[in-house]
Amino acid sequence: MAVAPHLLHRRAPGGPLPEDEGGRRVGLTLIGELTRLELVSDVRDALEVAAKEPVADLSRAPVAVGMSFGGHVAVLAAALLKLSACVAMYAGWLAGTEIAASRPQPTGSLPLTGRLLALAGETDQMVPLSDIDALRGWHPEAEFVTYHDAGHRFCSIDRPGYNPAVAADAWQRIARFLT
Repeated sequence: MAVAPHLLHRRAPGGPLPEDEGGRRVGLTLIGELTRLELVSDVRDALEVAAKEPVADLSRAPVAVGMSFGGHVAVLAAALLKLSACVAMYAGWLAGTEIAASRPQPTGSLPLTGRLLALAGETDQMVPLSDIDALRGWHPEAEFVTYHDAGHRFCSIDRPGYNPAVAADAWQRIARFLT
């Protein structure tokens, strides 16, 4: 079972933002405002609701998988909810404190009780390699993959940055990691 909480619901309750430059600017502003408490509460609530579904397999511990800001939230949830595993794909804002969710200390520096797989593109303008290096320093036991010819959103089908070859490799790695 997969659960995908609407992370912007507190600030943009009307639904998805437009997929244009204006929507992107609004989204980045909203991301900057969301707090750790709000985000972790939303993930925790979503997991609690999902656990009540008849198809939920409660014998398996929950894991977090996220892309971009969702990757940031995946790491945050994995740390604060003590999840068994986390996959962070091109996850932004993990090494600094520029957004509310990264305060008081960088989210990437939070201790994890479970395993971490971090996937990033070498040419990603939103996730500098220095951020990946910082994450590697905080979590040397984690698995890191940096794709040479990939930027941001390399797994986002029909979106700028999508790279089918890299996406296929990433999804295979994620499947093995979570198995």
